[in-house]
Amino acid sequence: MKVEFTPPQQALRAELRAYFEKLMTPELQEECADTMGEGGGPLWREALRTMGRDGWIGVGWAKELGGKGMSPIEQFIFVEEIMRAGYPFPFLTTESVGPQLAEHGNEWQKSEVVPKILSGDCLISIGYSEPAAGTDLASLNCQATQDGDGWIINGQKMWTSLAHFCDYTWLACRTDNDVPKKHKGITMFLVPNDDPGWSCTPVHTLGGVRTNATYYDNIRVTDKNLVGELNGGWKLITGQLNRERLSLVNVGPTSQLFNSTVEWAKNTDIPSGGKLIDQPWVQINLAKIRMGLEALKLIVYKQAWAMTEGNLDMAEASTAKVYGSEYFIEAYRLFGEIIGQGSMVNRKSDAGVVLQGRIETLYRTASIITFGGGTNEIQRDIIAAAGLWMPRAAR
Repeated sequence: MKVEFTPPQQALRAELRAYFEKLMTPELQEECADTMGEGGGPLWREALRTMGRDGWIGVGWAKELGGKGMSPIEQFIFVEEIMRAGYPFPFLTTESVGPQLAEHGNEWQKSEVVPKILSGDCLISIGYSEPAAGTDLASLNCQATQDGDGWIINGQKMWTSLAHFCDYTWLACRTDNDVPKKHKGITMFLVPNDDPGWSCTPVHTLGGVRTNATYYDNIRVTDKNLVGELNGGWKLITGQLNRERLSLVNVGPTSQLFNSTVEWAKNTDIPSGGKLIDQPWVQINLAKIRMGLEALKLIVYKQAWAMTEGNLDMAEASTAKVYGSEYFIEAYRLFGEIIGQGSMVNRKSDAGVVLQGRIETLYRTASIITFGGGTNEIQRDIIAAAGLWMPRAAR
């Protein structure tokens, strides 16, 4: 059986590819590279607003919310093409938190926040992990205490990526300390990052990517900032994480790097004569990369199709995340073998840079994805318990 996109989907991909080639000016490409694939710069923000004005951010969102009314498959095509073009798209906002707000948010969130997400004027970071609650997220201690007609929030979060340029934090708080099951007493809030009680400090990773520790000091919010039901936050957390895990393994950058590497190998001479692409071991490496890439595409788009049916399975999302994140590391290693010493040269070096230093950057930062959205070790537990119905690991 041949699996392929429909003619309208193929036309959408071609239209998007042409659009992003025009959008990604040399200046914007340089700014995005300087931020280690995080974004947040002035040109990056203006490009995001341009996409919003042109109606692209919400390709797969309902028309009544301001989207184009297409399916999650078209939304995945959009994100794949923009990531392929080298733009660090804020998928945590648009692909994971945003849909949760659209489905579970109150009137203010749907009428004020969601439209700003689709216009490119609102970015949201995620506040889950804490110094003493990471993998065991249900043990979180960030407190939201009811005070009259509002809530007072106090606590600290770790690994709050992109928070330093986001407008809100999607914050998990404990609102009931007496429930027998810890995850039953958690509520989600949308906390403004410009509140005087909000602050953050940078955490610089080995890969060069910045994340943050964030602090919440007597921040007062009202019920309009509460998302979903009181003490019903766990369902929202798991729903958001399932979407995030799929977004983390977007194939766009690796697909583009594959094409660039093939062209480079075709045009690179070897001392014994001929081109590098003619070497059997190079062809084997490229075949392994392409095979894994095509497999990942099928895995991801199968889940996009499941989302059109309203049936995104937790174990399937975890499977995609584990396979994709570990495949990327292996693929960049194989790319490195082909490129040789040039694959270890940073893009800002004076000499020896190959393919704009992308392999060095991607390989150095790829391990981050293995714990983004939940560590791969825990994902394997989820796959075993929720997908294979094996006994849960003792904690």
